[in-house]
Amino acid sequence: MISLSVIDKMRPKNKQVNLFLLRENCGKAFYKKYHSKFVEVPCPSCSKNGEKVYQKYGYKHLKCENCLTVWCSPRPTGTLLSEYYASSESTKLWTSILVETDVDRKVLQYEPRVNQLIRLLKKDKKFRPKLAVDLGAGSGAFALSLQNKSYFSEVIAVDFEENCCNVCNKNGLKTIKGSIDDLEDNLYSLITMNDMIEHLFNPLDFLSKCNKVLTDNGYISIACPNGEGFDFKLMKEKTVNITPPEHLNYFNPESIKLLLESTGFEVVLLETPGILDVSIIKREINQKNIDLSKNKFIEDLLINGDDETLNSFQSFLRENKLSSHMLVIAKKIN
Repeated sequence: MISLSVIDKMRPKNKQVNLFLLRENCGKAFYKKYHSKFVEVPCPSCSKNGEKVYQKYGYKHLKCENCLTVWCSPRPTGTLLSEYYASSESTKLWTSILVETDVDRKVLQYEPRVNQLIRLLKKDKKFRPKLAVDLGAGSGAFALSLQNKSYFSEVIAVDFEENCCNVCNKNGLKTIKGSIDDLEDNLYSLITMNDMIEHLFNPLDFLSKCNKVLTDNGYISIACPNGEGFDFKLMKEKTVNITPPEHLNYFNPESIKLLLESTGFEVVLLETPGILDVSIIKREINQKNIDLSKNKFIEDLLINGDDETLNSFQSFLRENKLSSHMLVIAKKIN
């Protein structure tokens, strides 16, 4: 099991507490100011209807009756979201945390994921590793890990936040300040995005644009929360991943597959490779941020289980697509 000290390195406790408070305050203030301009949207994966499951910071969340996606509706328009990210103190703090924990995130998450991705791509004899682009690159850790493998002719980091672009430039990455709309069609062999799709106003439109940007036989790699994962099931709206208006969409293994197939992709790998679920929930229990008194079995397992048992349980979550961290790789087919 990953130790709490390692989690604290990746998610520094003092800054995390400040971040959670800022996200709540910024989210509530934004809702109060702009909620009359929000728009109703159907399920972002299959366009079906849903029923209300909870409300957080004022934002109503629905669960799809068809694919179980959870999403925020009504939600801010794309223009309003851009305004939020440009002015929100919580997004500025999150950027600083990304930069501070860059090395730890790279070692624990990105290097193994990049190695896995390249192994998969090498099996496709039609694939040509030319230009790769990392959207929503943040501090550039993933793009840098990909560049260091020297597999692609060039790796480009793309982010709309100026501070992130400056950090990417300092890390030696070619950087574009912008979004998918600033990329040329039919040019890139690979698009990667980490913890980004949950932020988007219209994921279907976004993935359709990704398809156009990719070359024939191009690939897309998406890492995002699994809305049917362990901590979502236990904590529901109390999970720290549910942070409107920053996070608006919570897909699951079935619904992300539906979404990708509807935008011209074929899923070639889908897994929930999380390594932190058990450790994070155990920390939440220890800090009395979660009450599992109605779920004594899980509470006893996490509090009293030895390392071997907890590691086995984490493996169970990972292997059965029940971890709250999801990875999907898909190939452009039309």
